[in-house]
Amino acid sequence: MAVKKKKATVAKKAARAKAVGDDGAVRRIEEYAMGAAGSMGVPQFPAWITAYFHPYKAYGAEKGNANMGTSTVTLAMVGLVQAVVAIVVMALALSFALPALAGMPITVAGAIFMLIAYPIGSVIFGFIASLVYYIVAMVLGGKGSFWEQTYGMALVSGGIALLMAPFSVLQVIPAVGWIFSLAGLAIAIYGIVSQYRMIRAVHSLSQLRAIVVLLVPAILIMAFVLFVVGFATIAAIGAYGAGMAAQVN
Repeated sequence: MAVKKKKATVAKKAARAKAVGDDGAVRRIEEYAMGAAGSMGVPQFPAWITAYFHPYKAYGAEKGNANMGTSTVTLAMVGLVQAVVAIVVMALALSFALPALAGMPITVAGAIFMLIAYPIGSVIFGFIASLVYYIVAMVLGGKGSFWEQTYGMALVSGGIALLMAPFSVLQVIPAVGWIFSLAGLAIAIYGIVSQYRMIRAVHSLSQLRAIVVLLVPAILIMAFVLFVVGFATIAAIGAYGAGMAAQVN
């Protein structure tokens, strides 16, 4: 009975993985992205693209490689890709003399700092965020391990970073940049769906529970930000009131 149930679960996951690529437009985008990723000569990049479009398939293929080392390396590489994109974006912004970035010149030292800081920040933030996701998943009955989840979500994040890279650069172009910004937004939204699917694949959770796992960290971060902003506002009002009272006296 247990074997039949396991086979049924595997079949359902395979069906979901196939359904992701059934749309013709999405499939064409995936084929182009996979070709571009493969041409870069970095072995990890095709796995990132697969994870973005087919989280269930990627999890089945990569879960045996999930550990602290692969998770750390993947997150660091994601940060490195983001750093390179940020450097190119700021350099182009300066060449186009965009007011928003015109006051931030790119120096060699600044670029080196970004190439170091982004990967480190990506690893730290990735581990902290994954820990929050994992705690919530365990409370809701998740079955996967912490490293399976961290590695799986890091792979999807890599896919998002790669797919957004050209649009992040092109959005700097005056007048037409907003069009590429919309494309980047669409990629990010689809990436959220991919992360949701990866959570389901790793932890074998229901749709509702997987959504809760994905939303709780965002809600906690939002609540923390609101608390900090509210506290700072109250403190500022108090300081202003005290200053006015001192002037009156």
